[in-house]
Amino acid sequence: MKRTDKLLQQAKFSKRYQGYHYLLLCVELAAEDESRLCSLIKQIYQPVADQYQLTYQDIERNIRTARDYAWQNGGKEFIEKISSGKFYEPPTVGELIEILAGYLNEDN
Repeated sequence: MKRTDKLLQQAKFSKRYQGYHYLLLCVELAAEDESRLCSLIKQIYQPVADQYQLTYQDIERNIRTARDYAWQNGGKEFIEKISSGKFYEPPTVGELIEILAGYLNEDN
């Protein structure tokens, strides 16, 4: 979890947003088993939602808010660097989780 925390900080995510903590857990779940990305709601959002006693929609919305903050504060460049892609708008929450989990697994 420490590596994921460091990665999110490099991507300019702020711990002041609840979405940060939810994203941290989502990325951990995806990095642990990338097949979970095929069933994002059931296998990633819902377990996090259950842990915090929220709906999966709440989880996704809060991650979007945190993503938007990071995107406007230098995170765009970092995400483009680790994904080797160019973004004209922020990635979806699912794409973001996939990029971050993939980077963590590559880094191992």
